[in-house]
Amino acid sequence: MPINPEHETELLEALSEADSAYECLLTAYDALDDTVDALLKSIFFKDDHAVKYVVDPLLTNDGPLGEIQVRTKLLLGLGSISKQIYDDIDIFVTLREWAKIQGSKVSFTEVDVLFELNKINAIKGIMPIEFDADLLQGMSGATLEMFLSRHFKRVRSTLVLAVTDIITQLCRENDLTS
Repeated sequence: MPINPEHETELLEALSEADSAYECLLTAYDALDDTVDALLKSIFFKDDHAVKYVVDPLLTNDGPLGEIQVRTKLLLGLGSISKQIYDDIDIFVTLREWAKIQGSKVSFTEVDVLFELNKINAIKGIMPIEFDADLLQGMSGATLEMFLSRHFKRVRSTLVLAVTDIITQLCRENDLTS
């Protein structure tokens, strides 16, 4: 049975339609969190009794496996995910925390955000994100707006591809593709 988080399609669609870096980072995290949750459930959910009384309480938000960092460490320890996928998800956790702190001020032009994004193996394999703030010198008005909009759309598209790649690898590594 393939991993099929309930709202995977909707989350990827929401990511491709996100209007800000903040929305992109939170939605990317949500898509990965849902996939990690689905993977854990596919591993542990074997019979209804065990699910109801043992597994469900472990996986709730306030349970010991409620945080994605704990879940991914467990999956790494079980050999269900690669170190590369673990590292990528960890970066998305970091970016989510940064986005929550910065709120609407977070941007895909920030050096720190771009540095973290470019550490993601899935992005390295697709297309590293480049941005040179010096190019903004001399731009104003509509030209500046158009340049920044194009950069945002390129980063957003790269994130959609990266998240899709990570989800696909999670499914493939666990022999859960149809």
